[in-house]
Amino acid sequence: MRLHSHFSIQTLTNTYLVGPEDGGDAILIDPGSFDGPLLDLVESSGYYVRTVLLTHGNESQLAGLKTIRRIYDCEVFGAYESILGFSTRRVADGEILDVCSDSIRAIAMPGHGSGSLAYYGSGFLFCGMALSAGEYGWVENSYARAILQADVQDRLLILPDETVVLPGFGPPSTIALEKITLPKEDPTQLAGRP
Repeated sequence: MRLHSHFSIQTLTNTYLVGPEDGGDAILIDPGSFDGPLLDLVESSGYYVRTVLLTHGNESQLAGLKTIRRIYDCEVFGAYESILGFSTRRVADGEILDVCSDSIRAIAMPGHGSGSLAYYGSGFLFCGMALSAGEYGWVENSYARAILQADVQDRLLILPDETVVLPGFGPPSTIALEKITLPKEDPTQLAGRP
């Protein structure tokens, strides 16, 4: 499998494209936009977008979905049954998705929001906005931050150290690096902070 990364200057988010070495059916993760350069990347790689994985229902991570659905006959996976008026295949925590000749495990990230998912497969972790290099994702209050911190520790940092972490924002990382660089806060001490 080959991994391609696309940065959207419209939404300042990362979109990932995964497909076979020699072209064929591909997976698109978090299409923040579907602009000319991303279309060129898909087409020049000999791919057909068959699957779209959404890590969150945030507009900045799925704004390109309308365009993609006009071009490709693809199945959309996410935490909701419908997104932007499109039917999606709702994914459960721990579910193994057999998509485009690959097995990908969905990991619920409730600390980042009820509709937040991460996807793990082939040594890659697509974590959306729940985690970025050396940082936890943004949440509204200290209670949610404590839950998110526990989710990251208990659900993501248990993956193999060599796992490549591919966030919705920022540069890639690895699980080994995240174990060293993430802030070490005691969740019981967050109660007094906004």
